[in-house]
Amino acid sequence: MVHDDRRLRSLPLPGALALVVLVTVLLMAIASLQGVPQFGNLLLDRRPPAPTPSSGGQTAGPSIGQRLPDLPLLAAIASVIAIVMAVVGLLLLGWLLWRVVRALWAARPLGRQEGGAVDVGQPAMASDDSVDAGAIRDAAVDAQQAIDEHRDPSDAIVAAWVELEQASARAGRARAESETPGEFTVRILRRRPGRDAEVETLLALYESVRFGGVPADERARAAARRCLAAIEEEWR
Repeated sequence: MVHDDRRLRSLPLPGALALVVLVTVLLMAIASLQGVPQFGNLLLDRRPPAPTPSSGGQTAGPSIGQRLPDLPLLAAIASVIAIVMAVVGLLLLGWLLWRVVRALWAARPLGRQEGGAVDVGQPAMASDDSVDAGAIRDAAVDAQQAIDEHRDPSDAIVAAWVELEQASARAGRARAESETPGEFTVRILRRRPGRDAEVETLLALYESVRFGGVPADERARAAARRCLAAIEEEWR
């Protein structure tokens, strides 16, 4: 028997949300760093007008507003830092997604099959209490009446066995998929092991008439009647 056993594990939602917010802020900071202008062509001061040469004919020193050299090293360092921060942020985001997916997979509803289940169509070995003894006994009585009512012994034997087959189907047991109705009837009647010989004799008489084409005589009718009486007595 299958029962639905839904087991849900609690997820660390507050911590996960905090980590998501942290990663989002980190990515926003990285994006803002990408918009910082380059440091290369930066002027610290405007170029003032050229000074008047002195009377001594000497050239003046470098002007105050002279362009400073570019700073490519500082720009490269800033770019490397931004790339490293972006990679770290992506790694954190991937780790977080992996943890969330793993937690959701662990929290999925699970089905649990308890022991004691029997496959459909498989004959289960049970005690005699699981078979309706009254139905088998009544069928044996009806089969004896059928033996006496039919004029032809062959028809009488077939009718008697059919009574047992129908009673076995109502006895509370399931027939296996590989079993014929005759085999199933024999299995039910053998729940009481004291009359195995009578069951085999009655089955042989039925099969010889029904499938072998051998006509039965009065001796076969009498043998079938004795077998049915023994089966009735055993199932009292």
